[in-house]
Order: sequence, then structure tokens, then C-alpha cells
Amino acid sequence: MRDILVRGIRKLGRKAWKKRVKYHRRSMAETAMYRFKILLGDHLRSRKFENQWAEVLIKVNILNQMNTPRTCS
Repeated sequence: MRDILVRGIRKLGRKAWKKRVKYHRRSMAETAMYRFKILLGDHLRSRKFENQWAEVLIKVNILNQMNTPRTCS
């Protein structure tokens, strides 16, 4: 299987292959999860599921604010 994938990469070129298999989206998702875990911790402090849900939403909002471009006025 790996040989087939490597041949495909060689045939199309790395950039075209990444676009074809939507590798960029996967890479962005992995980077976002890495950033989330590094900056905000890799575990939840809350014990109840409802509180865990709220904790994740708060962390995601923090991460989104950090990633939102700001305009200077």
C-alpha cells in the first residue's frame, strides 16, 4: 500500500498530491489540536460531563480568539 502511495506522490508531485488527498486540511486539524493541548492543557479538570463540555467550549473560544486576525485602528 505504501509503495502505491509513494508512486502516486512521485507521479503527481508532492504539492498536487497533497491537494488531491486534502492533506492540508488534515495538517491544519492536527496543528490546531497540538496547539490546543500545548497551550490549554491535554486533560480536562472537570469531572461531570456537562462541566467538561463547558470547559472545552471555553478553551475553544480562547483558541479561536488567539487565531482571529486583529485589525489595527
